[in-house]
Amino acid sequence: MKYAKGSFKAIWAVRMEPGEDVQETLLEFCRKNNIGHAVVLSCIGSLKGCSFFDPGPIPGKPGLYAYGAPIEYPEPIEFISMTGHIGTEDDGSISGHLHAAFADEKGNCFAGHFKEGNRVLTTVELILGEIDGINMHRHSDGLRGVKLWEPEQL
Repeated sequence: MKYAKGSFKAIWAVRMEPGEDVQETLLEFCRKNNIGHAVVLSCIGSLKGCSFFDPGPIPGKPGLYAYGAPIEYPEPIEFISMTGHIGTEDDGSISGHLHAAFADEKGNCFAGHFKEGNRVLTTVELILGEIDGINMHRHSDGLRGVKLWEPEQL
């Protein structure tokens, strides 16, 4: 187990407009406001459609999983929840690890690893908690053969 202790530095409220890409808008907001470490506290709204990943086995690596082809739902959909965090890559750039849940007009739910390309239909309302004292840093994990997030004490 790896861990780090921190506190909330600020809470930000963001409302996204129709047509905006949710992931790109969130990351650009963080870059513009120098938010390198944060957690999504709440995120709801509606999307023009959704695209996400769910894990599948890695060929030739028994017991290991990675994301395959995206799952696409092209119709308008309710964006019922998003959670995750903002952290840094090896080169210091800001990126995120986000998961989301969606519901179609019949109440069928879908969920998975959120990706770029999910565009706002009417609105998306997001509450972001900026973190002080912790860096969620993503690096290559030689044992698993994928990039993983790891908390680092600042």
